[in-house]
Amino acid sequence: MTPDYPETRGYPIEGVAPVDLAAAQREWPTGAEQPGERATMIGYIRNIDKAVPPALPASAAAAAIAAPADLGTLLASADAARGQRAAQACAACHSLEAGGPNRVGPTLWAIVGRPVARQPGFAYSPALTATGGQWTYEALDHFLAGPARAVPGTKMSFAGLRNPRDRANLLAYLATIGAKPLPFPAPAPAPAVAKPVPTAAISAPITGQRAAP
Repeated sequence: MTPDYPETRGYPIEGVAPVDLAAAQREWPTGAEQPGERATMIGYIRNIDKAVPPALPASAAAAAIAAPADLGTLLASADAARGQRAAQACAACHSLEAGGPNRVGPTLWAIVGRPVARQPGFAYSPALTATGGQWTYEALDHFLAGPARAVPGTKMSFAGLRNPRDRANLLAYLATIGAKPLPFPAPAPAPAVAKPVPTAAISAPITGQRAAP
């Protein structure tokens, strides 16, 4: 509890000089009968907001702000063999070989770099036809993460691949089934890591104010 707000429990803050709050709660108000004790407690409470949290170690700070790997980085280390195994699920609705026919879905041969919804002989949904553009790695990655979310109204019933690395593996395989696959996008540059702030004794200042007895 706090002297100014007796209905509110106090709480410890890392780097702030500790106060035995449990003892204060058990003994309150006798735990703060002396003017010095009350002054210490009041000073602690009034200065909590001035406490500066200790700096994280560089490794911990980097991990805390680490962003998910970009597609270029994932593709650079993608496993096309694993992607080929994953593509067997695609084969239920799509042909994967050169000259393969359209099935429930259009052939995936040379899909990377192909115009969206332009495979001859296949009836695409109006939603996908209206999308336009090209099946770049980025467009395929976005679509494969969740076709229905990417293109509401698509006829594709596949739920999607949630794991970015699984999608990268599949894209790496799809890049191999075509005459002139697109080059992978370049990995994004690594973010600069901020220099760690020297750790000093950090605490909320305790005022020397004396409370009236």
